[in-house]
Amino acid sequence: MAGALAFCFQPGESALHRFDPRLKTVSLLLLSPSIMASLPAGLAVFSFALVAFTGRAGLDWKAAVYNLRYFGFLLAAVFLSRAIFTPGKPVLVLGPVAFTDLGVFSGALFCWRLILVTTTGLIYAATTHSREIRAAVEWLLSPVPWIPEKRVGVMVGLVVRLIPMILDQAGKTISAQKARCVECRKNPYYRLTHFALPMLRQIIKRADQLALALAARCYNESGTPPAMIIRPVDWWGAGAVLVLCLIMIRAVFIP
Repeated sequence: MAGALAFCFQPGESALHRFDPRLKTVSLLLLSPSIMASLPAGLAVFSFALVAFTGRAGLDWKAAVYNLRYFGFLLAAVFLSRAIFTPGKPVLVLGPVAFTDLGVFSGALFCWRLILVTTTGLIYAATTHSREIRAAVEWLLSPVPWIPEKRVGVMVGLVVRLIPMILDQAGKTISAQKARCVECRKNPYYRLTHFALPMLRQIIKRADQLALALAARCYNESGTPPAMIIRPVDWWGAGAVLVLCLIMIRAVFIP
């Protein structure tokens, strides 16, 4: 499970760990679109606030960066596609490929946004237990008619629990491939099929085992949620998040 550490809950006593999960979930829902709509000035303010508030959370950032190292390929692809195909003044020409000024700016800005959204989500997952996430989802959906909030909460809680399991199984499958020298095969279709099919087989098998274990324990969606109390400091934290969101989107609506 070490390979999935970035997506696992990490116990702690920091302010982020003690932050009410309901307000924390609402804060995440507000921050994500605000980050994607923000301009560089707002992103800089949020980046500074993110470093300041998470410095004492005790999270293993080195392991998180290592586990998300392949995320850099996605960022590189996004940056190159925007830098090359966005119209603008060429700033670097490499044969038939030209990097434009607007493309470089747009690619860097979009990658910055993706990094902040991903980091915010990881902080939420690392400081919020799955049962608290389930309770927060049920609380948010309870006023909405015709939606079974308890069932949705159970599904979200299981997804949070299963993501580390899926990543762990992917790591085991890759290790098994290396032991059998599958990575030495040049045919990408052969490598992909011999990675995806065994991994999917094991994931489905473990999902069946989980369903049988829940049924054997008479598990149902009407369990007692954890006790949650919103403290005054939680309201202050939610207010700080709201202020950050307003700062980030201010430049979008005000010329």
